[in-house]
Amino acid sequence: MSVSSVFIAKERLKNLLVSDRIQCTPDSVERLTRDLYQTISKYMEVEQKDLDIKITRNDIHIRYTGESN
Repeated sequence: MSVSSVFIAKERLKNLLVSDRIQCTPDSVERLTRDLYQTISKYMEVEQKDLDIKITRNDIHIRYTGESN
């Protein structure tokens, strides 16, 4: 398995675990993440790759990882 394949597999597993913990389907988590990005991008210029969105049963954490101008 290549490094990128390992990373992708790890991210998929992490997403499945999160969706199980918050009792939400992976598709619903993906839609929520996409909606959060679209909402944020209405108010500031950001790229989706620069947002790290973590959803848990208790919290939603959004971290901007891009450079500030």
